[in-house]
Amino acid sequence: MSETIDIVMTTIGSGSFLDHYTDALAEDGARLVVIPDRKTPSAFYDACERARARGATIVAPDVEEQDRLLAKLGIPDLIPCDSDNRRNIGYLLSYMNDSALAVSMDDDNLPVDSPFLDEHRIVLRGPTRHRVVSVGNGWFNACDLLTVSPCRVFPRGFPYAPREAGTEVTSTEETADVRVNAGLWLDDPDVDAVTRLAVRPRVTAYGGEAAVLAADTWCPVNSQNTAVHHDALPAYYFLRMGQSIGGAAVERFGDIFSGYFVAACAKHLGHAVRFGGPLVNHERNDHDLLNDLVIELPAIRFMDELLDWLREFSIEGSDYCESYESLSHGLQDFAEQARGRGWTPDARAFLHRSAHLMRTWLTAIRRVNGS
Repeated sequence: MSETIDIVMTTIGSGSFLDHYTDALAEDGARLVVIPDRKTPSAFYDACERARARGATIVAPDVEEQDRLLAKLGIPDLIPCDSDNRRNIGYLLSYMNDSALAVSMDDDNLPVDSPFLDEHRIVLRGPTRHRVVSVGNGWFNACDLLTVSPCRVFPRGFPYAPREAGTEVTSTEETADVRVNAGLWLDDPDVDAVTRLAVRPRVTAYGGEAAVLAADTWCPVNSQNTAVHHDALPAYYFLRMGQSIGGAAVERFGDIFSGYFVAACAKHLGHAVRFGGPLVNHERNDHDLLNDLVIELPAIRFMDELLDWLREFSIEGSDYCESYESLSHGLQDFAEQARGRGWTPDARAFLHRSAHLMRTWLTAIRRVNGS
C-alpha cells in the first residue's frame, strides 16, 4: 500500500474551489481526485491546469475516460452520468492506485485545519487510545461536538425515533482501531432538509474533543470530509439513488447508506468509526430546500426500521469484501421480510436493486485485486 492520500470529490462547477486546497495539496502524499460530469464546464479543466502549474497533483478524468475505466472493470452500466454516484469512480481510482486512504469531500467543503490531512491519518495508525463513547439508546449525536445555533440539531441520516433529549453518554479511554474518520463542519452543518427549513442552523465552533463510537453505538457517516482506510473502501460504495419510492425519487441519501454500511462492516471486523477533526467550512452550494425535502422524505420514512435491522444483523466475512457481500445478501432478505410489514413494492424493489448493485461493485473491486 502506498503512502498516497486521495481527496475524492465530484464537481459540475468551474473549479474555483481549487484555490482553497492549495495548502492541503502541498502536504506530502496528497492527491486530488476530482470526477467531473457531463455538466462540468471547460473552465474546470483550465483551473486544474493552473493548479498543476503550482505543483498540485490532480487526477480529473473526463467522462469518456471514466467510461473506458468502467468498461475495463466490467461494470459499464453501474455508475450513471449526471449523478452524485460518479463519486464511486474516484473511490475506484484511489483503490486502484493502492492509496493509503481516501478522503471523501464535496466541492463546497473548504479545509479549515492546517495541516489538513494529519488528523485523517488516524485511520492508518492501528490500535491506539481514544475517547470511546457509548449511549444508552445506541445513538450518538455527532452534532453535540459542535456549537450550533439556534438549537440542538442532528446530522442528516440520524433516525427520528431516538432523538429524545437527555440520553446519557458514557465516555471511557479505550484502545480502538479507527478505519473511518468523519471530520465535522463549521458554518452550515450537514443536516436534513426538515431541520434546515425549520431552524436554519449555523455552527460557530467545535469543542475539540473527538469521539470514537463504541461497538454498540451508531451515528450516520456522510461523504463530506470523511476518511476511509484503503482496506475499507470496498464497503464504501456510494449507493445509487433516483428510484421512486412512494411516488418520489429518493436522493441525497446515497452517502448515508454507504456510511452506515461501511460502519456495520467495520464493527463486525473489530474496527471503529471516529467523529471530530479535521474541520471544513461548509459554504453550501445553492439548493432548493423544498425540493430537497421532497427527495429526502422517502428515505427518512423507512430509515428507522432499516437501521433497527442493520444494528441486529449478523454479518459474516473475514475482510471488508466478504463482509459487504454478506451485508448485501442480508439486505435482500430484509426486503422480503418487509413485505409483511406494510412496505411498498417500490421500497422493497429499492433494497433489492441496491443489494444487486453492491455485489456488482464488488466484482469491480475483485477485478482490481486480481481475483
